Amino acid sequence: MLRALLLVPCLLLALGAQAAPTLQKVRLGQHEQETRVVLEFSGEVKPKAVFDLPNPNRLVLDFPQINIAKKALEQSYNKNTLITDIRSAQNKPGVVRVVMDLTSPAQSKVFTLPPTKGRGHRVVVDLLPSKKAATKQVAQARAPRSILSTVPPVPSAKTEPKGPLVVVIDPGHGGKDPGAIGRARNYEKHVVLSVGKKLRDELRGEDIKVVMTRSSDKFIPLRERMRIAQRHNADMFISIHADAHKKRSVRGGTVYVLSEKASDREAARLARNANKVITPGLDISHEAPDVQDILIDLTQRETMNRSALLGREVLEEFRKVAYLRKDHLLYAGFAVLKAPEVPSILVELAYLSNPDEERKLVDKAYQTKLAKSLAQGIRDYANRYH
Repeated sequence: MLRALLLVPCLLLALGAQAAPTLQKVRLGQHEQETRVVLEFSGEVKPKAVFDLPNPNRLVLDFPQINIAKKALEQSYNKNTLITDIRSAQNKPGVVRVVMDLTSPAQSKVFTLPPTKGRGHRVVVDLLPSKKAATKQVAQARAPRSILSTVPPVPSAKTEPKGPLVVVIDPGHGGKDPGAIGRARNYEKHVVLSVGKKLRDELRGEDIKVVMTRSSDKFIPLRERMRIAQRHNADMFISIHADAHKKRSVRGGTVYVLSEKASDREAARLARNANKVITPGLDISHEAPDVQDILIDLTQRETMNRSALLGREVLEEFRKVAYLRKDHLLYAGFAVLKAPEVPSILVELAYLSNPDEERKLVDKAYQTKLAKSLAQGIRDYANRYH
């Protein structure tokens, strides 16, 4: 009987180890200076503690009891990453320590992601070189993540001349696609082309190069619109639209940036109506699929950050001449905003289905006011961040 009682703790420990989440694989990616490490687990888990150690430089993650799959930590580390090795050990009962050896001090951010698209529970570590390491606390990431808080701050001042700013203006729809149609039979494709041309004229100068995705009543597929921006190495992409709603009372302009999840029901409806293509990615075909996922996400996060900054500057000027449906940035999954490396916003000028707004939208003087406000917002962003 005594022997049976003595076996109980051992059995409980064994059962606990079996039930603990397993670290199944580790993926690394590098984008410019940022290194991303993704730890993929069989179940939900997050570190109990995250801290850095000097001499030599290390980042330490203490997990509640986990299992480590065989070969999960075996990696060939790219010399361009901040990581030289990842190892683990049982630190004390109920705590497994994962140590990342670093080439230099690093600023880190650690967050968790739920399972999605064939991926398990993930703990993500983003690392940036830093003279003095500063580890941020673990945070549960849930889409849409706050765009301006998920990446390191963008410098608030220009560092060096970069040549002319390349602005791609994208008047929505065109040709066989009329877009929204107002009560007085005014077509969105004509209104936004007119405003787009006025915006082009406002921006043109020695310091800005303007590219139009279309300058006539021509149909351009969404994928090609993004490719135009990529071919010209655009610094920003401005998509101009108007909309219609079954309720004539709905009115107001909005400025959108990309997010996986819409800000509200109307944002989701607009995105569904606009999206008809799959997003093109970066030219990373030579990378392994896992690394491609990481690189695209890293680039997109930085781009989304800059898109939000651009959107805020434009919104501040736009509100001076237009009634806004919402007085803050909105987020939606517009396909035309998904070029990973080009900061992009979509401006809904107003609702053609609203009689008052339709009359204003076809008024040339009002179109000029709109164009001037958008141009000023773009210049404010360029002066501050380009």
